[in-house]
Amino acid sequence: MINFSRPKILALPAMMVFCLLLLMPLSIIAAEKINGPDAETLSPEKLAALDYKKTLFNYDSLNRKDPFHPFIDFSQIERSIPTDTSRPLTPLEKYALNQFQLVGIILAGDMYNYALVEDPEHIGYTVREGDKIGNLNGLVKEIKRNEVIIEEPYLDIFDKQQMRTISLKLREMEEESYLIPMGDK
Repeated sequence: MINFSRPKILALPAMMVFCLLLLMPLSIIAAEKINGPDAETLSPEKLAALDYKKTLFNYDSLNRKDPFHPFIDFSQIERSIPTDTSRPLTPLEKYALNQFQLVGIILAGDMYNYALVEDPEHIGYTVREGDKIGNLNGLVKEIKRNEVIIEEPYLDIFDKQQMRTISLKLREMEEESYLIPMGDK
């Protein structure tokens, strides 16, 4: 039995030569269209006479996108969720969280722990776990010995609601400044 099929090694170079022979006339035609019959050749004298300060191309950006503007608006990575304006706001919901100062904490053991916060006008308020605080729907999650943990909802870049954790801390105090009950010496 005789095998009349071509060896595969010779088929690849023959196919490449065939493709090149087909593409060569197309490239000559394209070059003639680009240069055209009226194409001007530049001699060294003509090159020297050209004014390089003259603008050769002017880009008109009217109704076009800025190519250097990023696709993602990074200033809007985290957006706040709008507050419910149908109900009146409490004094704790009128200010941003960074405007409050944590003044004191009352630990009550098995009962609720309380924290004393001051607004920018130096008016004090007591808060406990579950209270709303801040103008971006913050919620007091936990009151610890020296800090208050607050969770605040926001919309991420994909418009999904996420929660960020913010903590208000007491200012650092020296160990001697704590009040110690008389019976615990």
